[in-house]
Amino acid sequence: MEIIESIILILSLLIIANIVSHYFVSIPPSLLQIAAGILAALFMHVKIYVDTEWFLLAFIAPILFNDGNNFPKRELWKLKGPILGNAIILVILSTVIGGVFVKWLIPQLPWATAFTLVAVLSPTDPIAVESIAKKAHIPDKLMHLINGESLINDASGLICFKYGVAATVTGVFSLKSATMDFFHISIIGALVGAVMIWIFNGIRLYLINQGVDDSILHAIIQIIIPFIIYYVAEDVFDVSGVVAVVIAGILNISSGRNISNFTPEIRLVTSRTWDLVVYVLNGIVFVLLGIEIPFAMEELVHNDNINTFGATLLAFIIWIMLVVIRFLWSYIYSTFSNNGDGKIVLWSKTRFDDCLMSGISGVRGAVTMVGALSIPMTIKGGAAFPSRTLLLFIASAVIIFSLLGATLLIPILTKNSAPVAYRGSTLTSENEDDESDEDSDETPIELTEFEANRVILEKTVKKLRSEMDDGDTAVYSSVIAEYLYDVRNLGIQSRNQVKTSQISKHRVRGKKDAELWDISFNCELEAIDELYDNHEISDESYDLAIKKIARYKKEIVHRRSNQTVEFFYNYFRRTYLQIKHLIYRSVNSDDIQQINQDSIKISIAGAKNALKKLQELNQSDSDDIDDDLIYIFQRHYEDRLELLQGKYRGRSPQFNSERMNLEIKALSYRRAFVQDMLEQGKISKTTANELRKNINYSEEVISIGVD
Repeated sequence: MEIIESIILILSLLIIANIVSHYFVSIPPSLLQIAAGILAALFMHVKIYVDTEWFLLAFIAPILFNDGNNFPKRELWKLKGPILGNAIILVILSTVIGGVFVKWLIPQLPWATAFTLVAVLSPTDPIAVESIAKKAHIPDKLMHLINGESLINDASGLICFKYGVAATVTGVFSLKSATMDFFHISIIGALVGAVMIWIFNGIRLYLINQGVDDSILHAIIQIIIPFIIYYVAEDVFDVSGVVAVVIAGILNISSGRNISNFTPEIRLVTSRTWDLVVYVLNGIVFVLLGIEIPFAMEELVHNDNINTFGATLLAFIIWIMLVVIRFLWSYIYSTFSNNGDGKIVLWSKTRFDDCLMSGISGVRGAVTMVGALSIPMTIKGGAAFPSRTLLLFIASAVIIFSLLGATLLIPILTKNSAPVAYRGSTLTSENEDDESDEDSDETPIELTEFEANRVILEKTVKKLRSEMDDGDTAVYSSVIAEYLYDVRNLGIQSRNQVKTSQISKHRVRGKKDAELWDISFNCELEAIDELYDNHEISDESYDLAIKKIARYKKEIVHRRSNQTVEFFYNYFRRTYLQIKHLIYRSVNSDDIQQINQDSIKISIAGAKNALKKLQELNQSDSDDIDDDLIYIFQRHYEDRLELLQGKYRGRSPQFNSERMNLEIKALSYRRAFVQDMLEQGKISKTTANELRKNINYSEEVISIGVD
């Protein structure tokens, strides 16, 4: 009963603090949540004891998994070297230098405890850094470095913190053993996280492949993944659960190819569920921080060695020390990394300002607080943990100083008065159309939801085609092709009752698909032979291309009757090829560069030859192949050609903006068609509401993508 009461109380304080934050927008919600906890402790005498291991599992696992999942993968891979160096070397240097400084500052503090304090202060809040980046004129390369560091240093900082706590508790520390153990638990932890998220990704994709598209089920699976991975890593393999969940978050399904397998409803529900979970967990952490502060201050008041004012001053000095270390590291890195011409410029006013902003933007947040609250009460032998109250107070005060520093100084440096957002401090609002209608009188059902959806999609395609001449042809063609995918997949579903996704070499929909792929592959083979005869590609590139096309043709002709076997065969095979390609690329960089250049030539020539044949088929009078299917294949090869020739605009801000506007416009047409069919008595009110709900889901997913 006490646990339930505590949860209700904390959530109530969180709700009140967030309501107040809407009236004081310039104050970060995190500070108001801390204030709510302080008031509860002072006036309600609330005190909550939390088990260390349970606390780490409940808060660290989901928070870090979500951070890893949301981090831009392209920037992370591009700057993998500097990010790893920054996240590991900077954390270690900060722990060592900061630990020595703290020991000098507080002589009565044991060495291990001093290092423990600085280690727990190492992790930064990535959401705060992202928010600041939108307002500050920090160079992109440096900002991506800081952003990536803020994710990975959560893991490295907490590992250092773990060793500091262990040394304090046991009184034993070996640098050699700690170093070996560090690499062991980090590397094995990363492997555990990678393997387990690979398994979970396969399970989720298999469920979708089998038609299990319950959005609530998929959201629950997503939520429990980090808890299971953390538990297995820590308790089964005895390695770092922190590293495991970070790697799992980074490798979680997020690429456009895989995420398109999930329905808009699944993506929407999962995204909103994660928003809620992270929002609540971060809020609880800061409320608990506020509850702990008065008790830490009370013990400090009765401590003859140091008073509350002195402890506050120490916390301020330690925060300044962290800012200085971060500033110096950023300045040194940017000095030696931006010397492409070979000249090193030691002084730059712009670089000084940017790195100063980088130092101040190192906001401490939820991860630091979780670590501080997890410090054990006693050490080996039953004695109290040395200066635990002081450590908790300093950690809490440094978090507050960093929040206040960013809130007050960043707007001054950037001449922008907008408030700074922090991890878990915002929850995207939803604009949903309330289409529920409890009226039981229904018109006679003429069309099922399935049939009505297909009619609406066909009408939308017709409407968009009628507008194509007046708009950007490329944008309209892209959206129309997507709707044609949906129309065709609905037709396949009506015959086979199997969920399908976009057209692909790996997913043949029927005999006509196979015939058209066979024609297209033959055209690509002709182009490859011509390039080889003209000595434009190497022997190795020619052999690889021929084998690739032959494998595709074989898969189309010899389909596996068992869908489960086919799914897992392809899933294992894709994983094997990705690992093989990664290893080969790192070992044979020169060879892979030549093969890549030849592959581009082959793909361009093959696409041109296939398009030429598809155009001939489209202009012929034969009815063997549906015109819409030919149109879909044409768009496939046109997109490939534009991408390879550098004309692809699918990733440009202008194209994305125009496509988004057209998608929203198309959804408005679908709503209008739903209303027309309802008024004409072709569908029931229940069917209309279901169709509108799906349209709302699609619209919300577009909004999520833009955000």
